[in-house]
Amino acid sequence: MKKSFLKKVSIVLTSAVMLLGTACNNKIKVSYDYNVDDYVELGQYENITVDVDKTSIENKLIENKIKQDVEDNTTYTEVDRGAVETDQILVTYTASTSGVATSGLTNTDGVTMILGTDKLGLNLDELDEALYGMKPGETKVMVVDIPEDYSNSIYAGTKVVFELTMKTVSQANVPMITNAYVKEAFGFDTVEEYRESVKEELKTKIDSQVEDEMQGKILSALQDTSKVSEYPDSLLEELNDRYNESIGFYADFTNMSKDEYCQSQYGLTFDEYVKKSAAQQLIMEAIVKKLNITIRDYDYKGDLSDFASDNGYSDASKFEEKYGKDKIVKAMLIQKAQDYVIDHANVTYN
Repeated sequence: MKKSFLKKVSIVLTSAVMLLGTACNNKIKVSYDYNVDDYVELGQYENITVDVDKTSIENKLIENKIKQDVEDNTTYTEVDRGAVETDQILVTYTASTSGVATSGLTNTDGVTMILGTDKLGLNLDELDEALYGMKPGETKVMVVDIPEDYSNSIYAGTKVVFELTMKTVSQANVPMITNAYVKEAFGFDTVEEYRESVKEELKTKIDSQVEDEMQGKILSALQDTSKVSEYPDSLLEELNDRYNESIGFYADFTNMSKDEYCQSQYGLTFDEYVKKSAAQQLIMEAIVKKLNITIRDYDYKGDLSDFASDNGYSDASKFEEKYGKDKIVKAMLIQKAQDYVIDHANVTYN
């Protein structure tokens, strides 16, 4: 009798746990203030065919690493001639305005640089060009009209007299990639063994770039076959705020405007970059709706920590506090749609 009672209690408890688990694992509802179908005519999102030149990516990374190794092992010998490209030079410069020294544009300690690769750091091309042909001990005096949009606003629009003095000129002794060189420098018997070691060292980076190239081509093809007629104001406003913060930071760090930074990195203006991002998001949201992709509570809680980490947050609670559950779930849904498109693509590696 006692055993029967315990069995019944066990069944009841098990049923209660199952019901509780079901209740806590509901599909998470997300809200949009627009209907994505009003903005997107979805193109091909399955069986997209792309070719990825893995060999080219691999060779480029290997050659860049070998080039860096050669530069690291290059020595320099002082010479008594005019400076030419690839020479290592030591140069000092002073500046004055209306006869008064300007410390902000002066460096009497000297700058060591590789001519043709490095710059003086003043963002004045005429000064960098003037270094060519200068011999050790030679001094050049130049009058430079500083542009109105110069990064150092104190001197913007002024006329500055610069005095450049070449201290030393050193010729590069560049190693040749031979069996003897790789034996002495890296301990490998042959150049082929050295190249294979570089390839192995770069394996993670190669795989990452190949993956990025593959994903980029697939998503670009998806966007080419889809049509985005216009953009919801709320989405453009959200992305403008997001990229004003992130891109604005890197633009300020590199002394560029947001347009200049986006042009240098993506070949687009800032507004064009925002709209391209908006188009990508709308297309993914259309796929989410088309395939009825959902996220349940358990999945959200289980994936939140990794998702936060992927987005630069070590603390998932702070990530959730900043963006809110609704935005995070929408981003997770977009990621699922992107993964679906990539998983269902036809990729050929050359």
